[in-house]
Amino acid sequence: MTVSAYLLDWLQAKAPDLETSTLEAYRIYLGKHICPWFDALGKELHELRPLDIRAYVTAKRNGGRCDGKKGGLSAVSVRKHLNIIKQALREAVLYELIPTNPAEPVRLPRSQELSPEAKFIPLADARAIIRAFQGHRLHPLVLVTLYYGLRRSEVLGLKWGAVDFKLKELRITSTVVKNVTIVEKDRVKTPSSRRTFPLLPEVAEQLRSLRPRKCSPDAYVFHREDGTPLRPDSVTRGFQRVLRAHGLPRMRFHDLRHATASILFDKGWSVADVQHWLGHSDIETTMNIYVAYNSTRKMRIGGALDGLFT
Repeated sequence: MTVSAYLLDWLQAKAPDLETSTLEAYRIYLGKHICPWFDALGKELHELRPLDIRAYVTAKRNGGRCDGKKGGLSAVSVRKHLNIIKQALREAVLYELIPTNPAEPVRLPRSQELSPEAKFIPLADARAIIRAFQGHRLHPLVLVTLYYGLRRSEVLGLKWGAVDFKLKELRITSTVVKNVTIVEKDRVKTPSSRRTFPLLPEVAEQLRSLRPRKCSPDAYVFHREDGTPLRPDSVTRGFQRVLRAHGLPRMRFHDLRHATASILFDKGWSVADVQHWLGHSDIETTMNIYVAYNSTRKMRIGGALDGLFT
């Protein structure tokens, strides 16, 4: 059995247990990247060795893009590919198709390398982004995202039933995600992602201006004309168009979440506080991926130490 044939059989067997968005992502990773590479390698499943898996990781990091652009995939993407390969080959061992898992010894990229494309956005730049969106339909969405450090799926999944003007609370309870199909979920990424925020005055003002007189608790705060949620990819494209129009640096929509974390940390919040605000399940994620030490903070630390020991 070829490696690709096994991987596709594995995914077909696993499909009933996967969410739609996860299944679609796995199909993309296997169809566009993993299977074509191992087909070209020309090895049977029982012939796979750890060096073959490492060679795949190296190839994808150095030049594994399918869009014709130069360079390789991000460490985050390669990590996802490697996790799929490891999962599949563990089951191959379980069903006695191979004696050991050749992917097991292959190391994942280090945690500090997982988001090389993430940008540190200082407070002044974050304010410039908000100004750039004044009068734009995405302005309230960007504002809410920045204040609360929300994932794109979380801000798009925000429903009026989760906005309580009397109690002055905003709850994160549902999401909207897309790989190929748009999927609406009445749940969040992890238990720690389900969280309640204080409804800040500026946010409350923006949301009041959007709220229709009569609306269902299940209606989306940010939606298309027919009431369906905004498409995640269209939000990202619209976000980047505004940045270009105002001469601002190109960034991902997710970088707004990085900005919230880094700004809060720079304002003196503890890493644990930032972790709970963002809804991370572990503090290492917050520290290694989202919290950036910028040069200004280091200068302040250096100033506080200057002359301390003389």
